[in-house]
Amino acid sequence: MVVNRNASVGHHTSLGHFATVNPGVNIAGACHIGEQVIIGAGATVVDQITIGAGSVIGAGSLVTRDIPEGVIAYGNPAKVIREI
Repeated sequence: MVVNRNASVGHHTSLGHFATVNPGVNIAGACHIGEQVIIGAGATVVDQITIGAGSVIGAGSLVTRDIPEGVIAYGNPAKVIREI
């Protein structure tokens, strides 16, 4: 896993292997980030969210719902745009 500068990861959050948390990301507590997930710069993930393996979260997004595996999601709130 890679957690870049100015990123914040809350308590009881698990990060999968090869997950990338870019600068300025805020992940609240009790979240589960799957393997090979990429979270773009400045994104925010609220409490108790699961992001499925292999998904990509766009920069500046606000993740308020669980994100399934293998998709691209972005926006405020983040929505699934397409499958990878």
